[in-house]
Amino acid sequence: MLASEFLGPSDEMNVNAARHMPLRILQVPYDSGQRALRMGRGPLALIERGLAEQLRAMGHDVDVESIESVEPFPSEIRTTFELNRLLAERVAHATREGRLPIVLSGNCNAAIGAVTGIDPLRTALIWFDAHGEFNTPETTIGGFLDGMGLAMATGRCWREMTARIPGFHPFPDTNIALVGVRDLDAQEERELMRSAITVLPPSLIRDYGIAGASVPMLAALRDRTRDVYIHLDLDSLDPGEASANQWAVREGLKIAEVEGILALVRERFTLRGFGIGSYDPDVDRDGRGFDAIVGFMDVLLARVERALSA
Repeated sequence: MLASEFLGPSDEMNVNAARHMPLRILQVPYDSGQRALRMGRGPLALIERGLAEQLRAMGHDVDVESIESVEPFPSEIRTTFELNRLLAERVAHATREGRLPIVLSGNCNAAIGAVTGIDPLRTALIWFDAHGEFNTPETTIGGFLDGMGLAMATGRCWREMTARIPGFHPFPDTNIALVGVRDLDAQEERELMRSAITVLPPSLIRDYGIAGASVPMLAALRDRTRDVYIHLDLDSLDPGEASANQWAVREGLKIAEVEGILALVRERFTLRGFGIGSYDPDVDRDGRGFDAIVGFMDVLLARVERALSA
């Protein structure tokens, strides 16, 4: 049985199948091309802190694989795209084996390789992040390659490099929702507003509630596809809830709000994969970031009751 056959909307799911999913955790322990430094330590630390054991305790069959660069002299650009090529291959392999891919990465742009390994043209992408990740080399003011991840995914930059990822196609704007965003460069914001990407900032959730803000967004995505990949950068959370990297900014999402949105997603879509990006264990000093990750995975991987009215 393929993972996609039993990870559909909750009203179509078998309870026992939902609680015993074959999972493959794919670690990409790199930050800006550097292994096991800063956020690159996150994928390793999550396993060391017992994430796989937590998932097994929930009743899931879990194995763990690490994606490693073979570049003799790592560089941010070359190594980043090499890792995305390798990740796309391993995600596709996990799916063929009937295992749901869970990607733990130092940088958010690993979502490009993950979705490419599934199907970038037929999969909705729900991306939780405080930032737009929508800069290009021409608009960036900080020069951070990981701040270009969503622009890369949609074909706005680094086109020669993304073309080298097997199976890559520019992701349709209309299949993307960016949730929790609130910290944008001025030109990045202008470009994002010109795009067809759906943007759901925390302020809209405060104004309209979880269901009121999220259901129209999800309905529009579901008109185009019923498959979804979820990428979650914990800086989408308010730092008062949990801090997991140095980029967190105030007025973010509450843990309960993220869990509520994830529950609504699971009611409506077939989950094809899930990613956690940019987790720095040195920032998560009290462990609340780790606990939030475990809670989010439990919502996604367990049967979701219709607790929120659609």
